[in-house]
Amino acid sequence: MSLVKLLNLLVLFLILAALYNLFFGIDSKRSFLALQNENQELLEKNNALSNANDLLETDILSAQKNDAHAEKFAREELNLIYKDEDFLRFKEVKSNEPQE
Repeated sequence: MSLVKLLNLLVLFLILAALYNLFFGIDSKRSFLALQNENQELLEKNNALSNANDLLETDILSAQKNDAHAEKFAREELNLIYKDEDFLRFKEVKSNEPQE
């Protein structure tokens, strides 16, 4: 075999190996597209969490600056009352349940 034929076979083998890796290997086009899709989903989740974080941060700043907001939070979320107040809780009755 001549040197030119040997080099041509070597180049052909390298091209085939590169094409195999491009379509079927670890760094294939399919895995690249899957990684791009996963990256896009993670970016969307990150943006949603960032927006939720911004809302929580504005709530915290609002609560720190406004006593009425702090009182509303204490009453609604923590069920706190003043010493001279009475706490009333109403039982929810569903329409399909029998009445006692």
